Amino acid sequence: MTVRPRESDKADIILHAGKVLTVGADDTIEQAVAIRGELVQAVGSDQDVLALAGPNTKTIDLQGRTVIPGIIDIHAHMDREGLKRIDPSLEKATSISEILGIIERQVAQKRPGEWVVTMPVGAPPNYADVPASLLEGRFPNRWDLDTVSPDNPVYIRGIWTPWNVPPSVAIANSLALKLAGIDRDTQAPDSSVTIERDDTGEPTGVLVDTGRFPSLEFTLMKVVPRFTHQQRVAALKESMRLYNAVGTTGTYEGHGVAPEVLRAYKEVWDASEMTVRAHLVLSPAWKSVAEAAQEMERWAHSASGQGFGDSMLRISGYYIHYRGSRYTARARTAELPFTGWAGFAQSYNSPGRFRRLVKLAAQHNLRVNTIVADCLDEVLEVFREVHREISIKNQRWMLGHVVETSSEQLKLIRELGLIVETIPLTHLWLRGRQYVDEPETANKAVAHRDYLDQGVHFGLGTDNKPY
Repeated sequence: MTVRPRESDKADIILHAGKVLTVGADDTIEQAVAIRGELVQAVGSDQDVLALAGPNTKTIDLQGRTVIPGIIDIHAHMDREGLKRIDPSLEKATSISEILGIIERQVAQKRPGEWVVTMPVGAPPNYADVPASLLEGRFPNRWDLDTVSPDNPVYIRGIWTPWNVPPSVAIANSLALKLAGIDRDTQAPDSSVTIERDDTGEPTGVLVDTGRFPSLEFTLMKVVPRFTHQQRVAALKESMRLYNAVGTTGTYEGHGVAPEVLRAYKEVWDASEMTVRAHLVLSPAWKSVAEAAQEMERWAHSASGQGFGDSMLRISGYYIHYRGSRYTARARTAELPFTGWAGFAQSYNSPGRFRRLVKLAAQHNLRVNTIVADCLDEVLEVFREVHREISIKNQRWMLGHVVETSSEQLKLIRELGLIVETIPLTHLWLRGRQYVDEPETANKAVAHRDYLDQGVHFGLGTDNKPY
């Protein structure tokens, strides 16, 4: 048992009669744990730990239940979880008729002309097998929605595609289409977007976005009501409650946090209402390398190195995207500071521009975070080139969404002191069907054993799929 020397110290909280997973070097399982202040005071047998109880100690009988160390989700997008609870859910609807019933009840609570906005068709968290999961085997269309809402604009959101895979399918009724200015002559803003039409060329209200990050609410449907600051603050508090409920006590937001989300975090932190320790990374909205240089210089005094903040909220470094979609970046940047579900600004950086931005970050000791699911070799080469000029060794730069790795890549990652972040739920369970028939490739995908064997530091994230 580990106990503080002074026997007069009494615990604030004791959890006993359970299984306490210490996750120590010897991986022992104890019966009880004592907490004093914000620290674990002792772990051990019920008899030894309960000896630390005083008259004001709160004791909790676990009745055989298990206690684990708090989980740190290193790719969380935690702010989204509460946002999912703002709009009415369609998860229990198994037919178009049931969807219309939910919308009809929402219309009854609105004045004519007020928007009715719902979550996507299907069941969270993945919204899988739609529209096949509906009795009719199709999505509702504008005319279906018009039957229950002729005088209120209706918009059924498409999924945020990281919850599953593209496409993201949204549906608008006739009034919503009219307010958005969508008619038979409207052209899609990009080849990744389809305005479905009937045989006469009239839009059906079904809008399909195959982009990696859907942008309908930044282009065709920008008239749809957007998340307010008050909603984001309330949603963030709810997100923390929900993450706590599954054992998450800390998050790292390596994909970056936009100003509108950072503002919500600051308000919750100011009110001393943080219940998850959050480490945030800046999401840039710069439009040129020159603008980036100016911003990095402004932030370098505070966001460099380990950043600034306290044990509950800390800010450091930048997310810098490699390549990306020019269309998505252009569409989303035009609507800033609004970022929608993303919570981060979207950018496109050519390899040359990416290198210049990364070098600037290195010059200012700003930790770089980026996503490498399909570009690990290219990003590692840029990091190696920059390292030859400015050492980034052990600055803990972050490689996000790592999927397949070679021994040569892992060697370089270890030598540079980079951190690997994986999302097994996404890349193995949700999108891992390809590995069933490719066992050799499967052994290289999200290969945690290889990381351990080669001394590579890594962590796991959920990408906002905590349940």
